[in-house]
Amino acid sequence: MPPLPAWLCLAALLLPLPAPGAARPCPWPCRCPRAGSLLCREPGTVGSLAQLLGTHSFTDVVIENQPALMNLTRADTRMLWDLRSLNFSSNALHDLSWKTFQHLPLQELILVGNPFSCSCGVHWLQLWQNGSRAELGNQSLECREGSVLVPLGSRPLRACEPPTVRIEPPEAVLRQGDSVNLTCRIAAEPPATGEWLVPEGGFEPPILSDWEIVLEISNISSRLNHKELTCRAENTEGSAEDSVMLNVTFPPVILLLHEAIPQHFWCIPFSVDANPVPSIRWLFNGSALVEGPYIHTRIVEYEHNSTVLHGCLQLNRPTHVNNGNYTLLVRNPLGSAARSVQGRFMDNPFSFSPEEPIPGTRNSSLEGPVETTDEHTFGVSVAVALAVFACLFLSVMLIVLNKCGRRSKFGINRSAVLAQEDDLAMSLHFMNLGSSPLSSAESKLEGLKTNFIENPQYFCDACPPATLVMVETWI
Repeated sequence: MPPLPAWLCLAALLLPLPAPGAARPCPWPCRCPRAGSLLCREPGTVGSLAQLLGTHSFTDVVIENQPALMNLTRADTRMLWDLRSLNFSSNALHDLSWKTFQHLPLQELILVGNPFSCSCGVHWLQLWQNGSRAELGNQSLECREGSVLVPLGSRPLRACEPPTVRIEPPEAVLRQGDSVNLTCRIAAEPPATGEWLVPEGGFEPPILSDWEIVLEISNISSRLNHKELTCRAENTEGSAEDSVMLNVTFPPVILLLHEAIPQHFWCIPFSVDANPVPSIRWLFNGSALVEGPYIHTRIVEYEHNSTVLHGCLQLNRPTHVNNGNYTLLVRNPLGSAARSVQGRFMDNPFSFSPEEPIPGTRNSSLEGPVETTDEHTFGVSVAVALAVFACLFLSVMLIVLNKCGRRSKFGINRSAVLAQEDDLAMSLHFMNLGSSPLSSAESKLEGLKTNFIENPQYFCDACPPATLVMVETWI
């Protein structure tokens, strides 16, 4: 296919796009003065509403002066979900059903100038007018009785009654597996049609008469607990309904038990269903779990019109001590149920090998590598080698000291000592030669000179140790 000319593409881009409200043309022969508004006032131009209203959605509709319009049904207004105002005055409506406007959010309904028949078909309209419904306002509606028009609000319409519905028994307390018959009694004039509205369907209630419908339920299930069963009836006057809520008792059922989930607290979620309300307990590793401020059961959600409980076992900062098997026990007067789940919150920090470094002892503020097994073995070997070397060194030093000690006791040389003693005596003798004769006191002091007597065993290497004997003589 050859490419489009450039001028054609440019023209397509410059064409104005239609507005959202003007996506569909206004149906002929009416006018649409603004978006969502339909105005049909030319006499005798509208004969059918199916094509006029069936493909459009309007909020304001005015259809007047159309003598060929004798009916307005729900099928004609099925597309007008947003209709707020309907002006259907000065047409040829003889009858009008309340079902036509049941699904519409009407704020204004104008019906003046229509020759309604004084029958039960417009009794609902009389009730609306006498009840000062805002949709009708202060209109003066009339109905035709024979050839005479009479005000609709003051005309008594006998034998026209909207239906009333009553269910027997009004309350049904049943046990799971029981059977029950619910009777819907209907009173209406003219006769009404009725039906049962059951949540799960599958029921075929037999119609015994126009005034009574029986709903038979066998082997009732817990799924119908707290469910509403509704009987609805309607006739030309209106509709009515009545409901009954089933109360089905049954033993506990554990619908869900999940592993622990870390949230603000650790949570073991569960869902249980029972009627009457069950008691909830927990076992931890086969023993009763004592609940407190740090471990407790919390119900977090209740389902509307249901007995299902959603909750969790909350644990505040659990450790390895809380690892184990958690068993949920629920019980009511009709029975009990149990289910278990494993809870694991953290590893045991003390389950490590002695050769491995202790986990958690490293100071994060210190830089440096963590000691490995090989490094630890090398350090032990170095320490042992240093210890052996120190022992050998000390042994050698002791042997050397022992041999040196045998050569001289305390390092004293006999000849050196005697020489020093002779020199001392010679010095004292020369000092006395040049002095005056000694006095008696000095003579006594001279007598105090110590005479050293040598111990022959002191300088003997082979003899046992001896002491130096000092003899003092008094002269």
